Amino acid sequence: MGEGASTKNSNKQGYSCSVIIPCYNEAENIQKAVERVPKIGEFTEIVVVDDGSTDGTADVVNKLMENHENLKLISYSPNRGKGPAVKAGFDAASGDVLMILDADMTVQPEELGRFFAPIAEGRADFVNGTRFGSSMESQAMKRLNWYGNKAFALLFSWLLGQKVTDTLCGTKALLKKNYQNIEMKHCRWGDFDLLIGAAKLELRVLEVPVDYKKRLAGESHMRPLKHGLLFFRTFLRGVKQVKFNRIEANGRRG
Repeated sequence: MGEGASTKNSNKQGYSCSVIIPCYNEAENIQKAVERVPKIGEFTEIVVVDDGSTDGTADVVNKLMENHENLKLISYSPNRGKGPAVKAGFDAASGDVLMILDADMTVQPEELGRFFAPIAEGRADFVNGTRFGSSMESQAMKRLNWYGNKAFALLFSWLLGQKVTDTLCGTKALLKKNYQNIEMKHCRWGDFDLLIGAAKLELRVLEVPVDYKKRLAGESHMRPLKHGLLFFRTFLRGVKQVKFNRIEANGRRG
């Protein structure tokens, strides 16, 4: 039985799904990403957000829309970063469950059904991908990135009050009704905003291992040292919003 069929059978809540694909200069990858998204839930919508690309990414998507009625394109300029692109896609999405799929194909689209099922079955409110619980292709992640991810995983496990092993896996899923109560404007990549939002809402977070691959084409836009500092600032903001607010709330109740 294929991934789409098994996902639909497990869709106890009758949820639809929107797959958000943020992309910046991914003309070489975007067609494969779109065409390999499986059918998930009652209806699967694909929202590509072209974040100021200069390589014709939007042209490729416009061509694909001729044969994909469930495909939607949001395109703007200049480049704003992945976080704003994810937010734009989430805001435009019509599905009950929102997912993120990176256009670089480091996580295979066929794995998306495993993110949908726990939410549809009521086992989780927020599904976070982890690249450290399954196989990772050689050279898929630089050593400095590996150490940085491990460090932030420890910090966010403390912040969330539940263990997470990977904070920056691009693939995540949550209900749109919960997303509407999450503020997304601090993290350029969006991952930390979503995790902090999940902590504030006290959502049940479940991790799903993914097989992490090298990107098919192009170069990563992540700069470990530069973006690591921005991530840490966002984390500190999360400490204030989550931990300090809980202490104050407990004090008022006491």
